[in-house]
Amino acid sequence: MKRTNPDASGNDGRSLFGRMFGGKRSRDTSGDAVPDDSEGAAPLVALEVLFGTQTGNAGNLAQDVADAASAKRFAPTVQALDDVSMESLAQMDRAIFVVSTFGDGEMPDNAQLFWEDLTAESAPRLEKLTYGVLALGDTDHDEFCNAGRLLDERLEELGARRLVARVDCDVDYDKPAAAWIAATLPLMATVGENASDAPGGGE
Repeated sequence: MKRTNPDASGNDGRSLFGRMFGGKRSRDTSGDAVPDDSEGAAPLVALEVLFGTQTGNAGNLAQDVADAASAKRFAPTVQALDDVSMESLAQMDRAIFVVSTFGDGEMPDNAQLFWEDLTAESAPRLEKLTYGVLALGDTDHDEFCNAGRLLDERLEELGARRLVARVDCDVDYDKPAAAWIAATLPLMATVGENASDAPGGGE
């Protein structure tokens, strides 16, 4: 990835949430974005935001996904991929994966153990999981967004349901990432309501 510091790219230092989603949100004492509570509001929807990063961009973007999700009455949990066990993955209902590609099309450092487990013969079936993949890469490299592509394909092989088509973002990822997030979150909110009618993504 060329851009190691998102704030060195000519923006005003705010997060993607701040630049593309308005940036005004309440925070609890833990620092996680939380929606305003109102009497009679619908219960929060659990959402896993899982990231693999080499330079930090994917981790920052995963937090932006969580901030945007919190504003839409999700209860997001952000984790690095290597912190996710196969047992916990198999129990997840909804997940957004934010993954960068490192070197010659490889998984980033904090996703390699997860990838080894996911590609093992002992990997669990994932029929319970509905997911989307936001991939980061650099078109100057031959294996553009290869890690995101491999992850997307393997999740589908294990029975997970792709909710929306993967988005492959170049180094200037703000606008395509924001558009994908804005389109994906409302669909994630419907998962489990009418599973047979929910839209699926394709390549």
